[in-house]
Amino acid sequence: MGVLFRAKRNVQIAADAAAFAGALDYYYNASNATAISRGTASGVANGVTTSQITVNSPPTYGPNAGKAGFVEAIVIQPNNTLFMGYLSGISSINVTARAVAGAPGASQACIYISNPTASSALDLQGAYDIEAPGCGVYVNSNSGSAVNVTGNGGTLNAGSFDIVGGLTGHQTNPTAPSTYSAPQSDPFGGLSGPNPATDCTGANTVSVATVKTTTAIPVSNGITCFSSTNVTLSGGLALPGGAIYVFENGVTVGGTMSVGNSSSGATMDVYSGTFNQGNSVLSIYAPTSGTYNGIALMQPVTNTNELQVQFGSGNQTLDGFIYAPGAEVYLQDHGGGITATGIVANTMFDKASTITIPSYSVAHPITTPLKKVTLVE
Repeated sequence: MGVLFRAKRNVQIAADAAAFAGALDYYYNASNATAISRGTASGVANGVTTSQITVNSPPTYGPNAGKAGFVEAIVIQPNNTLFMGYLSGISSINVTARAVAGAPGASQACIYISNPTASSALDLQGAYDIEAPGCGVYVNSNSGSAVNVTGNGGTLNAGSFDIVGGLTGHQTNPTAPSTYSAPQSDPFGGLSGPNPATDCTGANTVSVATVKTTTAIPVSNGITCFSSTNVTLSGGLALPGGAIYVFENGVTVGGTMSVGNSSSGATMDVYSGTFNQGNSVLSIYAPTSGTYNGIALMQPVTNTNELQVQFGSGNQTLDGFIYAPGAEVYLQDHGGGITATGIVANTMFDKASTITIPSYSVAHPITTPLKKVTLVE
């Protein structure tokens, strides 16, 4: 019996691993076929053979039967009964395990600082004010000074505040940090935007230095490119939804303008160069599906220029994430303010600025890309 209980534990480990691996694959690829393949491979890597494991996507049995995004693993492994064979003639018995995994819940973190080793990965100074009461702040750096707080006049009001490393300087208030947390990876998986060398052509490129309301905005394959150096977007401009707007050599935002709308989102991608907002007012509605789901303003990891999202009396309202995996997100002062439903950055410096983060996952619970894969059965 002891041997069989041990066998049961081992096949349950294989079933859990297979279900989890399959669900994780489905989360990223939305393919039943690859989820089954990846789940089976994980089960085999954990000690069963392909003939002993069945992976179903979606599940065939139980409360999640037929539900997309859930993956079921069933393991049936024959085991030698040892002495029972001599006593009863039963020389082998099947040991069975089953597991189901999926991504039924949304992650509630809304600020991810992803650099794994940097000192002052999150640098807070003066009268900084981070308001994220409905979601969490996470700092991935394992440095003993992963978070640095200068001065005692700031506010960090969040649902949680987790740091892989430690904090130096003053304590944050009212939300104190939880240090030495488990590391996490970039929730968008290092997503990069279009490559101008292959995706920007004469059919979808705007070459003028100043883009006005009368400028034609061509779109091809969901992409519009702006080729001028530090192209200026004039006040009153409304870039329509359904596209990613690629600025090949930097961009300056002027006046009051919008990108996308509540029914059809869009993404601004600063491929190279800098993002300059100044005293303008910018609104962006991110897509709620597709490759850039949830991303309002981004710099690919290859663009390491500081992304200054608040300067002077400028204001931003972003229904989506600021995504800068290779750069510092910088907030200069308290003359204006920014509201964004999430930030993913390599590092972040808040120099006396106010930023409000109403959780993207709360605002878009069905379409949010920040899912968490868990065992559910």
